[in-house]
Amino acid sequence: MSIASNRQFRSHVIQWFLLVAGLVLTITGYSLYRSAEIHLIEKFKHQQISLAINTAAFIDGDIHHLSQKKPALSNRSYKHYQAALDATMASGNVSSYIYTLNVDIQNENLFYGVIPQTVAPESFKGQDSASKTNGSPFIGSNDFKSLVLEFVEKGQKSNSFFITDVMNNRKHISFATIFNRNNQPAGLVVVEVSNQEIISLKENLLKSMLVTVSWLFVTLLIASIFFARKITGPFEQLTDAIERLIKNDFNFNLSLSGFGGFTYLAKQFNLMLLKLQVSRNELVSTNKAYSRFVPHNVLKLISPTGIKNTSLGDCIEKEMTILFCDIRGFTRLSESMSPSDSFKFINQYLKLMVPVINHHGGTIDKYMGDGIMALFPNSADDALNAAVGMLQSLNKYNKKLREKNLPAVEIGLGLHTGEMMLGTVGTSSRMDVTVVSDTVNAAARIESLTKTFKCPILISEETRLRLKNFDKQNLRFIATCFVQGKSKPMTIYEVFSQDTISLRKEKLANQNFMIDAWDCYKNDDTEKAISLYQKGMEHCPEDKAQLALIEVVQKGRL
Repeated sequence: MSIASNRQFRSHVIQWFLLVAGLVLTITGYSLYRSAEIHLIEKFKHQQISLAINTAAFIDGDIHHLSQKKPALSNRSYKHYQAALDATMASGNVSSYIYTLNVDIQNENLFYGVIPQTVAPESFKGQDSASKTNGSPFIGSNDFKSLVLEFVEKGQKSNSFFITDVMNNRKHISFATIFNRNNQPAGLVVVEVSNQEIISLKENLLKSMLVTVSWLFVTLLIASIFFARKITGPFEQLTDAIERLIKNDFNFNLSLSGFGGFTYLAKQFNLMLLKLQVSRNELVSTNKAYSRFVPHNVLKLISPTGIKNTSLGDCIEKEMTILFCDIRGFTRLSESMSPSDSFKFINQYLKLMVPVINHHGGTIDKYMGDGIMALFPNSADDALNAAVGMLQSLNKYNKKLREKNLPAVEIGLGLHTGEMMLGTVGTSSRMDVTVVSDTVNAAARIESLTKTFKCPILISEETRLRLKNFDKQNLRFIATCFVQGKSKPMTIYEVFSQDTISLRKEKLANQNFMIDAWDCYKNDDTEKAISLYQKGMEHCPEDKAQLALIEVVQKGRL
């Protein structure tokens, strides 16, 4: 692993220190845990054997032997021993089950002796728990029986081992012999502990060890950090300074106090930093000046990796919605203005329109005097919402103009959706971004039709079909006509969501008249078409599109 910085060196020191310390802790901790585990199991066995021996010493062997022949419920001694076993189990630290067995060595049989009233664990109950009563034959694995008989025959006083019973439960068994007055084996005390109890003891031990090791590791971590800082401290400021330079942060100076014998290095670095600051400020101001003439958002579509990787001829093909916007009668307005006032007016107007376009995900492709061409690469809804928002912003602006007794500004917006080529053209020394597609021409023609049909917003059928979220109740059919550059007729729709509620209702009510009238016009029945449009005018005199359509039908312009 190569070390590229002082900070990395410090991290490297910490890592190696922790690696070595962690390895030592792991080996030592594991060894300690294994030793503690062995000690724990031995201590556990000793406790269980002691419990069995103490219990066996408490029981009279002669009475215990007779309990097999007399009914247990009538035997006071039996009940006394039974209560003693219950009390012993209740007072133990480990959940164990204690009972006694009578041994018939001659016939190699075992019989249950004193069985406590405490509910036995599942591993003792088994499927035949009902038959496990005083004097009943022992039900258990052959291994268990063989070990018990061998235990008695050898005359051992106590023993313990792990065994798996008939229910496939692994557990620990401890024995102790019950002697009669002649010091002869009269029975056994059996202490059963499930393997789960032993696992629980091991888990508690492991948790204690992990807590201890964790505290040691935290201590070592703190010590390693302190040690590493002492080693790499003089170079920390220089490393941080270089990282800030990489992040284009030049507004700082190194403090000389923290460098000790490397003060000269800090002074030279500060001198270099000062010269970099001057050069960078000049470069930033120049780039900001140039960037105002570069369509960054359009270039991102062509070259997502950045403008530096853009080359002549780069292009993409993508379906987008084109928005054209134009001021109505701008030539007439500009005639009454000086050139300076004309530019002030246009810039004030663009200051209102452009933020709305950007807000809805649009990108300005071109400013054409008082006109705007914008691209919407994401969805047709974005483009239409932007168009409606532009009208709303303009209405607020016109309200202020009327308050000053100035003429209102009117605009037309045309939208069309289709596949287009977006790419760079020009030469290696001077490039520009342009859109090559008849979609652009069609959108421009649709915008020009807003004058003909006296509608602020017109969209094509292609745009309408791609609307997903826009309320189509705010659209209505205007006409199907040929536009320049298109061999097939285009269906045009008016968007009137910006109108008042009453006017929107009346325009929707006129929709059927308009469709029937246009069909009549296309079938050369001009008089009926005009009659239907006139009905629409009578129903809604404010519907300017009806009057415009009457003029179109009369002149046969489309």
